Amino acid sequence: MIKLSKDMNTFLLSFLLLFFLCDASSWHSIVSDGNNKMISKSDLPSALYPDWAHSHWVWLPSFKEGQQSEMEFVQNFLSRDIPVGGVDIDSDWSTGVNNFIWDTKKFPNSTAMIEQFHSMGIRVILWVTSMVNEDSSNYMEGYNNGYYLEEGATVKWWHGRGSQIDFTNPAALKWWHDQIDPILEQGIDGWKCDGTDPFIFEWGGYALSYSGIISEREYANLYYRDFFYHARKFNSEALIMSRPVDSWRFIYLDFSPRDVVFSGWVGDQDPTFSGLQDALRNMFHSAWRGYLNFGSDTGGYRQGNRTKELFIRWSQLSTFCPLFENGGEGNHGPWEYDEETVKIYRNFVHIHMELGPYFLSTATRYYPQGKSVMTPMAEETIFTPNSWNFKMGDDIFVSPVVESGNNFQVEFPGTDSWVFWFNSTQIFPGGSTSTFNLNFTEFPVFRRVGSIIPMNITSKYSLFGNQHGQPALTFIVEHPISGFHEISVHGWNRPTLQVGYFRTLTFLRVVATPSSEDLIFRIQGVIVGMDTSILDELAGEVYVGFESDGDCHAVLARRGQGFCSDG
Repeated sequence: MIKLSKDMNTFLLSFLLLFFLCDASSWHSIVSDGNNKMISKSDLPSALYPDWAHSHWVWLPSFKEGQQSEMEFVQNFLSRDIPVGGVDIDSDWSTGVNNFIWDTKKFPNSTAMIEQFHSMGIRVILWVTSMVNEDSSNYMEGYNNGYYLEEGATVKWWHGRGSQIDFTNPAALKWWHDQIDPILEQGIDGWKCDGTDPFIFEWGGYALSYSGIISEREYANLYYRDFFYHARKFNSEALIMSRPVDSWRFIYLDFSPRDVVFSGWVGDQDPTFSGLQDALRNMFHSAWRGYLNFGSDTGGYRQGNRTKELFIRWSQLSTFCPLFENGGEGNHGPWEYDEETVKIYRNFVHIHMELGPYFLSTATRYYPQGKSVMTPMAEETIFTPNSWNFKMGDDIFVSPVVESGNNFQVEFPGTDSWVFWFNSTQIFPGGSTSTFNLNFTEFPVFRRVGSIIPMNITSKYSLFGNQHGQPALTFIVEHPISGFHEISVHGWNRPTLQVGYFRTLTFLRVVATPSSEDLIFRIQGVIVGMDTSILDELAGEVYVGFESDGDCHAVLARRGQGFCSDG
């Protein structure tokens, strides 16, 4: 299909690119690893959770929140072309802690607010815990009916003094759900479940419940699972934002059960590089214990001297974590620094959101294996790790900036080679060490040579933006290596797409199962001397185009009816 030059010297420098669109039944007959070993395609699972888990979430602290201020905060991002996918309404949204009654002075029309956010493509979650405070309007009803642990004994916590709801008591659970359900019926998209379960340790790690003595671990499982699975009865795309692992000094504690942590967060750090390192420690321990997805409070949660440098470097770290959430005390709006910060933050938010298919597909593949999408390069330890580097999935390597400055030394892992995200001509072999001098616009992150990275390209800010003016599912084929390589791209409520490539010294074949959307394959590097003329039109409505952009070549496929051809 490529119109190759008749000049044999040019031909020898070229690859023959064959692009296939094939249905599932054709996959076996087309794809071979060169040794007649067929690549099997079984019934592939759809994504485990909705893709808004990997959008950009923002929130205001309780003393700033309100219907108008929440909307203004979001509009400040959107007006600067910074997308927002989720809003977390913080702790003082109700008239009492966990009485589930909206404070109408702050939120005069909560239903209208939720509907407005939804019309903007933004999901809404509300802060909640397992604790009911003594001064909440519903406390005495629960106390008089025996709905709390330890016969209503109270503990002092950061929002006052209260009792823990007894999730083992069917009557207590019905009473609890009767209060929650009207909020869920408004259409919220989930909860931010804050970490009150460890207060069971106030009673020695065990508590008297309706069903007998239960441990802190058993109680935590009941708490987080109830909010997750009960919300899904009302909204199949509901998520909870909850802690995987958090720490006090050298004690690292599991909070949520692993089956609900699709958008976990490690929070409440100081706005310093020391705080950023604390967040990484908790993320590393979450990864070592097999939690799937998580991020951190970008810039740190607490009030303090949050510098422009710290905010940018933490935002860049959040870009390459499954959850990018930004909120807390102090200056969390990039416009509160300067225009350069706005531009950098905008670019990295777009990169994060466009990586959604990669995060979602990696998590769907890793979850059955009990693995985290983050793999720390450090050995497990309760002390300072011997490396802050990590891999995100198999194909992205991150060397986060954990201290002030522009000079960084990066030690590359394994035997694979790695391509600098911001300059695809820079390739570094595994096992080597290199020094980088990077300004605020760049970050030490790398793609694995030979990988296929799915991205949902939607903006002009991405390094991989296309020239066709429309969003497209794009596959970054990073310096293709010999042999056959394939990935499965999982989507929420859409068929799983399988793509791959096969390369020899003079031959590159790209294959894909059918898709209802446009696909773009960007072949990074190695293809030199290829004729960049448009490919011939194929059968039916299928169109394959080819264009060149420096060291990158792109193939565009528009999918019509079922079609399979080698040209």
